[in-house]
Amino acid sequence: MVRLQEKNESDAVDALKRAALKLFAERGVDGVTVREIAAAAGQRNHGAVGYHFGSKAELIRILVVDGASLIDARRNEALDALMAAGGPAELEEIVRILVYPSIDLAPRGEIECYNRFVVLLSMAHRDLFMNALEDRWNTGYKRCVEMLRGWMTHIPKREQTERIVFIEAYLGGVLSARETRLADSTRTHSTWSNDRVLEHFVQTIAAIVRAPTMD
Repeated sequence: MVRLQEKNESDAVDALKRAALKLFAERGVDGVTVREIAAAAGQRNHGAVGYHFGSKAELIRILVVDGASLIDARRNEALDALMAAGGPAELEEIVRILVYPSIDLAPRGEIECYNRFVVLLSMAHRDLFMNALEDRWNTGYKRCVEMLRGWMTHIPKREQTERIVFIEAYLGGVLSARETRLADSTRTHSTWSNDRVLEHFVQTIAAIVRAPTMD
């Protein structure tokens, strides 16, 4: 499975991206300076971010695209395979394609950070996050959403849209919480390290889709 930072990049660029992603995930983009990123990456030049990326904003954009493009490729590959096999026989097949491509993104042996990073970014700077996606790196997500709507014909369009909003927030929030717990090495986290819990998560998203109308 392809993961983040599995590219031919200079050691300095790779180190800066890894350091920035971890710091942004922990403190948000506004809570981290370019000097702190350079120091965490082991760069003696405090202007390393500007030298390699031009600006902090460009570094943020690149980090968003790195993760989003990987997730999008995984989702589209899974959706193509599902459709080639005749399409979804059950709702949970679509939901799994929403959930599973968004985990195991970090290089092997490293702490997962991407979901925490994008959740904090999208809350503080939604426009920056959406501009980075360029309406290009979320095509798999949009395909999943349209398929979910096909399972919500029992409720009005307005409620369908509301539930998609709920699912987006729920998906990001739970995966971000999972990353936070698993990053804590001071204790074991039997709940979040159990694969059964992710399947339970899938079932709860499906329950949002299946819930009866409010009308």
